[in-house]
Amino acid sequence: MAYFLTDDNMKIYYEIEGEGQPIIFIHGWTCNHEFFKKQVKQLSKDYKVITYDLRGHGVSERPENGLTMARLAKDLRNLIDYLALKEVVVAGWSMGTTIILEYVRQFGCEQLKKICFIDMTPKVIADSEWKMGLFGEFNHQDNLNHIASAAGNWPKLIESFVPSLFATSGCRIKEDMDWAFEQVKKNTPHVVVDCWVSMSNQDYRPELSKITVPCLIARGEESAFCTLETVEYMKKEMPKGKVINYSKCGHILFMEEAETFNKDFIEFVNAL
Repeated sequence: MAYFLTDDNMKIYYEIEGEGQPIIFIHGWTCNHEFFKKQVKQLSKDYKVITYDLRGHGVSERPENGLTMARLAKDLRNLIDYLALKEVVVAGWSMGTTIILEYVRQFGCEQLKKICFIDMTPKVIADSEWKMGLFGEFNHQDNLNHIASAAGNWPKLIESFVPSLFATSGCRIKEDMDWAFEQVKKNTPHVVVDCWVSMSNQDYRPELSKITVPCLIARGEESAFCTLETVEYMKKEMPKGKVINYSKCGHILFMEEAETFNKDFIEFVNAL
């Protein structure tokens, strides 16, 4: 098992498979590096694929403090520096997208060659002038209710959260949902609450125009989390944005349609 120490002395678990162009996959809220197992298996044949557990998640160290987007972005930078990576392709799913946007806020596109955002809005909370939060209309009160549910009864929240990752018409592969349940159950409430509070408190819309490298924006057409209007807005705000929508897929589209996503992702990585 491989770990590295961040500059604030947190142990972060990571895995490297394959050689070639470096690609880092960043998982979402409550999840871990194994959610990209279908990507690692195929892409590691031709690329250096790096996955890791965010602090507080998986088998990385679980601190009482520092579970913020600002710190998670620094952890990503620490990982890139530790492995001496250059011209990295980064792909972030859900909160992983938020971490990349925070990275851009702090470091610009330093060491980044290309970016892939998977099914996420740049601003979680909807308000009077922003109608593209999570689920489209996730407002301040909805957010408080969600935080209270996560803090008060995390096992109960999991019962609705995990199915919501898949297409709104239902999960097509029962084994994937059963596996996701087992992974998400490994989390602890203080980690998920702290991360959610930090993530939902941010507005990364200004960072979109600062992304000067090519960016693939992937969305599930049956996602409960991210609207079509959201990804079209993101594309418009970025100089080199491209959108791909995946039919019969939800928030976890890269697992639901792994073969198609991997093909599109490889084409994006290889494009000049």
